[in-house]
Amino acid sequence: MGDDTVSTTVILKKKRDDLTGQRDALFKKYCQTPHDLDLAQQIKRIDDEVAICTDKMREVNLSERKSKSTPDPSKT
Repeated sequence: MGDDTVSTTVILKKKRDDLTGQRDALFKKYCQTPHDLDLAQQIKRIDDEVAICTDKMREVNLSERKSKSTPDPSKT
């Protein structure tokens, strides 16, 4: 894996983990007050951000795999 790919993946994973921690804390509050729509909206926004991070991580991983499988024309 290239250094850029590794650092991008690490950053995205850290962001996703931080968001998941925030989401879990909010969800705990939401379980106590399920009628709180503001909490539900905050959780939804965080879920969307987590999904974006996951998608970006998948794209980085996929592009890294594609670049490994494509032969370098300068080496032939």
